[in-house]
Amino acid sequence: MNDLPDLDLVDLAQAGDNAAFEVLVRRYSGRVHAIGLSMMREDAAARDITQEAFLSAWRKLHTFRQQASFRAWLFRIATNACLMKMRYHRRRPEVPLTIRGPGFSDDGEHERPVVDWSPLADKLMEDHELGNRIRSTIAELPDKYRMVIVLADYQHLSMREIGDALDLSISNVKTRLHRARLAVREELSDYLAGRA
Repeated sequence: MNDLPDLDLVDLAQAGDNAAFEVLVRRYSGRVHAIGLSMMREDAAARDITQEAFLSAWRKLHTFRQQASFRAWLFRIATNACLMKMRYHRRRPEVPLTIRGPGFSDDGEHERPVVDWSPLADKLMEDHELGNRIRSTIAELPDKYRMVIVLADYQHLSMREIGDALDLSISNVKTRLHRARLAVREELSDYLAGRA
């Protein structure tokens, strides 16, 4: 069953074969987790996104139409889960973590902001410092640009698959990707000029 194409597995899963859906989960859980990690920048949130995406896919599997790629459909579900979680977090900003105990300050408290330095993706970079700068720059992009560049350059989706995942036309995907890459290039231009 592991070597069946996605659409055959979907047919079996739609007919009630749980094992077929489990194969799809194993096949795509790493990629969905990487999308969650690149968008949420936190491993725990990425694990939540992975679980939410597969639960949602299971519940909505009867709505999947064979004209689309299962991978793009699943990535759209994962992307939407990320967007919903990011909207929720914007409404509920993080508060500093207060640590109580001796040696922190006169009043026994010390505030540390909760910061996650998770990598944007598990892709290895030849130059560690440049890789960190690229990831940091992409992480600072507005959501609509960050999502497109992550799906294109880290998940290697086609323009059509990105359009399907984000409900955008191919021309809008290309425009956003171009703008995202220009913003990254502009942000890194001084650093790269110093290396030449």
